[in-house]
Amino acid sequence: MKQIFIFILLVLSTYLKAQSIQEIDSLLLVAYENDQKVRTESMILMNKLNSTGANDVPVSVIDSLMLLQEQTQAIDKENQILVTSILKKGLPEGLSQQSYKTIWLIVDHADLKFQKKHLPIMEEAVQKELVSAGDFAVLTDRIRMRECKPQKYGTQSYTVTVDGRQVIYIWPVEDAKMLNELRNEIGVGDIETYIQVLKATAGCEVIYDPELTVHQMKKMGLLKNKKGRI
Repeated sequence: MKQIFIFILLVLSTYLKAQSIQEIDSLLLVAYENDQKVRTESMILMNKLNSTGANDVPVSVIDSLMLLQEQTQAIDKENQILVTSILKKGLPEGLSQQSYKTIWLIVDHADLKFQKKHLPIMEEAVQKELVSAGDFAVLTDRIRMRECKPQKYGTQSYTVTVDGRQVIYIWPVEDAKMLNELRNEIGVGDIETYIQVLKATAGCEVIYDPELTVHQMKKMGLLKNKKGRI
């Protein structure tokens, strides 16, 4: 009788755990969809801004962009609360691949303090092959950029407005000669291809100067206008 009771408890525990995993997967799927929806809409409006020039853009477009920025901040805050609760006891096992991708995405879109706090967990996820090395490189590069340090993999950039149009600069890299080798190691392709893709996606000029340093950017005054990109 005791063995039957233990067996029932084990079955019930497994069932409840499966239900919990499914619930987390569902919550993270909604979080991912919300994250991408506002950012896609913002990208569409930014492309419109780049193609027409800031002086010719209708006020309604500017208002829509401002509203989307507010919505993005609210969604990011909600998503970060969700991830904090999920990771409270460490990285959960058994989630879908999409869920682990979403956890990384939410951490990547958070502020510097949140990113640095969860960086060890993201590194654990990479070691367990739950998060790609390329995604982890994006996060580490973003942290280095926010700390005003050269990035390692060339995944980050910032945007400035020149004569009413946006121009994207690749954030300075630590070792320009090794950049493509490092990028190929994590499966993100060479920097030249990345620049072409970024141009097509953002619809504006993209500049990569391997000689540019963070100190030089500060002297140029560009740092005040920086906007990190995915």
